[in-house]
This record gives sequence, C-alpha cells and structure tokens, in this order.
Amino acid sequence: MNNIIDVVKEGLCTGCGTCAGLCPQDIIKMEINHEKGLYFPKLGEGCNECGICLEVCPGYEVDFIRLNKEIFGKEAESILIGHYENCYLGYSCDQDLRFAATSGGMITQILLYLLEEKMIDGALVVRMSDENPLEPEPFIARTKEDIINAKGSKYCPVPTNIKLKEIIESEDEKFAVVGLPCQIQGLRKAESLHKKLKNKIVLSLGIVCNHTPSFKATEFLLGKLGIEKEDVKSIIYRGEGWPGSLKVQTKNDDVLLQPEYWGTGFGQLFIPDRCHYCCDHMAELADMSFADPWLPEYSDEKIGQNIILSRKKDYILNEMEKKKILKLKKINPDKIIQSQINNIYYKKKLIKFKINKLPFYNTYLPKKDSIDILINIFKLNNIKLPWNIIKLHFYLYSILLSLKAKRDFLKKY
Repeated sequence: MNNIIDVVKEGLCTGCGTCAGLCPQDIIKMEINHEKGLYFPKLGEGCNECGICLEVCPGYEVDFIRLNKEIFGKEAESILIGHYENCYLGYSCDQDLRFAATSGGMITQILLYLLEEKMIDGALVVRMSDENPLEPEPFIARTKEDIINAKGSKYCPVPTNIKLKEIIESEDEKFAVVGLPCQIQGLRKAESLHKKLKNKIVLSLGIVCNHTPSFKATEFLLGKLGIEKEDVKSIIYRGEGWPGSLKVQTKNDDVLLQPEYWGTGFGQLFIPDRCHYCCDHMAELADMSFADPWLPEYSDEKIGQNIILSRKKDYILNEMEKKKILKLKKINPDKIIQSQINNIYYKKKLIKFKINKLPFYNTYLPKKDSIDILINIFKLNNIKLPWNIIKLHFYLYSILLSLKAKRDFLKKY
C-alpha cells in the first residue's frame, strides 16, 4: 500500500480521520460518501507518499501487544476486556447532567472536572452541526458550556481525529480526547509517531462500541417517525434517562420521540463492513472505557449509570469521588464481561471467520468451536428482506448468541 486511498479500496477504512489529522501536507480531507452513508478520506494533489497516513491508520493494522506495553507497561491482563486497574459502576452526582447524558454522565463530568481544575485547556469531543443538524462536528471544547453541549452519544459516523492537527499545532496546552475504539487506536498510533501530540494528551476516554451505524440508520429512524431529513432542526440520539430515547425537533418546532428504537434494527441493519473486522469492543487502548450496565440487577434503572474500566490514572476518579462530584462502586471484572457478553463474543471469536479480509491484528483471541460456525452463518444484515423476517432473525440470533456467550465466557475463560 502506498497511501490511505489503498486502505479505502481494500474496505479497511474506519472513517476515524486520523490520516487527515496527521497528514503533514494537509491534503487529506474526510468527506461523506452518500451512497454508503460513511466518511472516507479524499486525497488531494501533491501526495509525496511519505507513508504517515498508513502509519497512523487503525484500519490498516493495530499492534495491540506493542501498544499495551507502550501505554500501560505490560500486556493486557484479559484477552476479553484488556488491561485495567479497577472496574467501577458510577454516575455523576449532578442529577440534571446524569439524566440528560447518555448513561450516568461520567464522561461529561470528568471533562468538566479536568477543565475546572486546569488539568486540561480543552477536550476533543463531538456535537451535531447547527448548519447541518444530521452531520457531526468534532471540535475542541474549551468552556463548560461547550462540554455540556457535546454530551450524549452520536449514532452516526464521526471523523473525530481530524482535530488532532489542531491539538498538535496548539502552544503549551493540554487536552483530553473522547473517542470510539478505532479513534482511540488511531490516537495511540499517532502518539507513537508524534511525541509532541503524546505530551499534550492528559487523558483519553473510550466509548465502548459494537459498531457505528451509517447515516442511513438515522434516515431509517426518521422515516419511521414520518420526518423528512431536510425538515430536521436538531437531533438527540440518547438522553432523558436510561436507556434513553431519540428526540427530533423539526423546523416547525414539533418535537417527536422514538423511545423504543433499539428494537427497530437500528443496531444491526446499518453496520459498516469494516466494523465486522474489529476485535476491540471495549476501547482497550483508552485510559478509561465507559459502557452501559446491561445487567439484570440494573434492569429497573431509570436515570443512568456507567460501567467504567479504569486502565490508567485511576487517581482522577478517586479524587472526584472524595469531592462528591461522582459516585463510584467497585465491581468485579466478570460483571463487565457479563454486561457486554454478546458483543465481546462476536468481536473476540466470530472475527476469526473473516480472516480472509482481516487486517493485521497483533493480539490474542480465544479459540473457536463448532457452534461459532452456526452463529456466524446465522448473522446476516440484509435490509432487503421483509421486515417481519428481519425481526424474527434478530430475535433468534440474539437468543443463540446469548446462550453461546454465557456458556463460554461466564466460565473461567
């Protein structure tokens, strides 16, 4: 491969934007491919094939073993969730923030604390664009208001790492970065290459991710609400309690809610091909990772809590708890595995069936067995099928996946 366009041609681009953020010639731009509903890099004229875009690309390859040693000083304790210092269940003590955020408000609360304590000058986060409300806008938040405005998940493609260039070019400033697993992978590879960048990043916060739905997923949900995308004034994908609901405001100021959209196929029908080749559900290279507590004992939760994998700089969380800014409860790592069981199983075991297109991952993966083959065959993503057949497939597939995952991973793995 000569440059990032070869990665795109091979179907390995994650759309993270790291190549655009690190290109020394500034000739790589991230643009939406409307046919696929995804971001891809576009290469301008004058490329000298320096190779930096390939060196920082997480779609091309990720050496988890080397990066774990470089970041945490050793290989990961768990092949399923990565390195960790402590595991917690937690939430912000600001009840308004906790209710309004995706789940628990922990990421937003940590960023606010770092900013108020002058540990950072800004945070790389994402908001939806005022000009194009269905498109995300990565930016450096430098005020409390900016950080709060960026709260909540965005279930659409986001080229977050295009803003790494702004961090590199800043003078005498420190930053936090919030990202999905592939975006954190790109950040870590960029830090390995660019020491100035590494010295500027105080904390990386990883959002646990099964996949990033394409823009077509949002169009699908708007269709179910009977809204044309041109009529959207604002969209909030999750908030107002847990697990949250989709909230859309139209240009006529009508507000529509879709509270049960998790079961509409939103999570499965619009998975980018590249997400099927990812083995990192838990954002294993982040300093801290955050997830929803999908556990039976929290089925009655209405406001929101976070599961937290504290991998590095655990003292920040402890200081915040002492100051009563957040509430923490230590939990067993097995609980984290249980809460994410299906996605961990798919990322760590079924990935081996895609070896013919799998990029180089230097990591450990569990062995597969015969029932893995059945589940892999059974998992399909064909939106052309009749809707009732799609719903039946997802129902049967989820049962099979859950039974297999619990049998495998709730033992001593």
